[in-house]
Amino acid sequence: MPHDILLATRSRLEFDDETLTFELDVDRGNLKIRMKYVRHIKLTSEEVLLCQKFQVTLLRLLLDHNQNKLQEALSGLNQNSQRDVFDYLLIPSTGLHENPSIDWTCVSSVLFPQENISDKHMDCCSNRVQGRYVHTVNGLICSCTLQNSLVVTPHDGIMYCTTGILDDLNSNSLLKRKRKWHGITLRFVGEPFLSGQLLFTVQNYLLGCRNQKTKGSRNAPVDLPPELCEVIMSPISSASILSFSYAPSIMHRIESFLIAGNLKRMLVDHCTQNDMIPRIKVVEAITTKNCQENLNLTPLATLGDSFLKYAVSQQLFKRHQNHNIGLLTEDRKKIISNKALCKLGCHKKIPGFIRIDRFDPKTWIIPGDNSRTYTLEKEQLSPSRTIYDRKKRMIEMKTVADVIEALIGVFLCSTSEIAALAFMEWLGIEVDSIYVPYIRPLPANPGEVVDLRFFETLLNQYSFHDASLLVEALTHGSYKRPENPRCYKRLEFLGDAVLDYLITMHLHNEHPNLSSRLLTDLRSASVNNDCYARAAIKAGLHQHILLHDSQHLKPRILAIVKNFKQSSQDSTSGWESEPVIKILADIIESLAGAIYVDSGYDKEVVFQSIKPLLEPLVTPETLKLQPGRELKELCEKENFVKKEEDGKLEVNANGAIYVCGLTAANKKTAEKIASMRILEMLKKNYDAGGSHIQPRLSCDIRQVR
Repeated sequence: MPHDILLATRSRLEFDDETLTFELDVDRGNLKIRMKYVRHIKLTSEEVLLCQKFQVTLLRLLLDHNQNKLQEALSGLNQNSQRDVFDYLLIPSTGLHENPSIDWTCVSSVLFPQENISDKHMDCCSNRVQGRYVHTVNGLICSCTLQNSLVVTPHDGIMYCTTGILDDLNSNSLLKRKRKWHGITLRFVGEPFLSGQLLFTVQNYLLGCRNQKTKGSRNAPVDLPPELCEVIMSPISSASILSFSYAPSIMHRIESFLIAGNLKRMLVDHCTQNDMIPRIKVVEAITTKNCQENLNLTPLATLGDSFLKYAVSQQLFKRHQNHNIGLLTEDRKKIISNKALCKLGCHKKIPGFIRIDRFDPKTWIIPGDNSRTYTLEKEQLSPSRTIYDRKKRMIEMKTVADVIEALIGVFLCSTSEIAALAFMEWLGIEVDSIYVPYIRPLPANPGEVVDLRFFETLLNQYSFHDASLLVEALTHGSYKRPENPRCYKRLEFLGDAVLDYLITMHLHNEHPNLSSRLLTDLRSASVNNDCYARAAIKAGLHQHILLHDSQHLKPRILAIVKNFKQSSQDSTSGWESEPVIKILADIIESLAGAIYVDSGYDKEVVFQSIKPLLEPLVTPETLKLQPGRELKELCEKENFVKKEEDGKLEVNANGAIYVCGLTAANKKTAEKIASMRILEMLKKNYDAGGSHIQPRLSCDIRQVR
């Protein structure tokens, strides 16, 4: 088990409370890290220097696994000893968790090579094996000193942690078999061997899926002849050394918390309500997927993106009541595009907080080690706050936009929509939740045009106060009449944003512990034209698009409905390229927009009214991947070669060639249809066997559609 480590800083770190917890993904599972403020201590200059020497020595050896750079690191430390400065100290601990103290015996292990060996070891050891001198590269040393130490075999430079001394029986039987050790003839064959293990390798323990294939071989015990060992540090237990191998990952996460704290304080300066935001959520919001850690901004950005779209859409809808959907869409794009969000984020210095690189322990700066020099880039966040980075970073526009959306998601999860709106206002996005009456011409008798009783039953007993909104929601763009000049497009623009946010929030609340990838997949499967079109057909809404002047609309709708009823209701094969599908989906969204306006912009009423149409909602258990995604993952798993060229999608499945033309109206739909058809061919010609796909055919296949 790892031992506790004390983190000593010149001033107390600012955290939300006294305890900070997170997990590392270590070889044997998850290791929970718990950091708590203990007390104020005073250290002399000599004690500080000793602690610095200990941490530089141990961490340098753990990172390099050789002594080549150690002297350079220690010489740089000695040059700065007179100034008594340090970034922070990592010190081994002893005693109880709640009342720890510095383990000075362990810290002093770094002095071992300079200390004179005295007879006190013989005096304190009563056991015959442990109380004897043995030959080492350092000279004669009492065997009790070697039980817990860090040693190196100079002939090959390999380092080991010793964990004990083999007893007489084991040693003698071993010596009878081993007069040589790895080809080296032993001189002192009567001396007991040391029991040890290879020095731990420092890794990035923050990764979400770390490779652990080599853990067994590295932990295997090793028998070491003392005469071939040079003692570097003693006494120091393997548990203490193991603890310090986690230190770079721990400090990297703590540094992330400190960066997030600076951002949080900047937000608190704007609004004291922001003090309720958990710091871990801010860390999540500024951590990109490129960091490959067990948390990243994607779930929060998914939520924030949907709220941003919703908030801006309803604001534009209320403010510009005479704009058509084209103008509204263009205005929204100017506000929420990646370019627009990036510009706002840069103005507020957000890029300085973003974490974009995977942590590499080899480049981690050991506190107190001045043997390596770095050029720091300085960015002034505010008159009182400055951030430094070792290199000039190039952050993509989309990354800044994603962090903005993730921070909006933080406010939604931690505080309220009002706080999220306040954050958006601070950025420069003007939105509000003020009610604005919707002005439109009223048809003479809406009840004569629309079956109000049918829609009341369909919409979970929702009764329209202004039935003209329902008429507008069902009016096709081909219908031009002075008394009803508007079609469903404006309400569809609004309802699309409202449903997107409501369903995303529902998925986030119902499945709070989902991975970022799965949450994104659930949202994609729930908020799309195919899903809405199926819901419209199942509810019979296609029979109620009454107001239109298109000769082709109704026959095309009936053809789609017939296709839908003849095929599985879980499949949309064959209809993806039909533009009429968009019309059927739009009606669901325009109904949501109509209810939202009619209810006084109450989105909960919208959800309760529209949700029955969309049920059953997708869950992690019922989720089916999009064909393109499913084919991509299948090819990666089975090492199939997938390529797209000359208007065709081709998959080489171990010699069997599957080809499908990309012939649909748009590229996205074409890729979806082609992927679906190739998947159907693969599943037809291959059997699933265990975790692998076994081919049924031995000849090449070429099929073009």
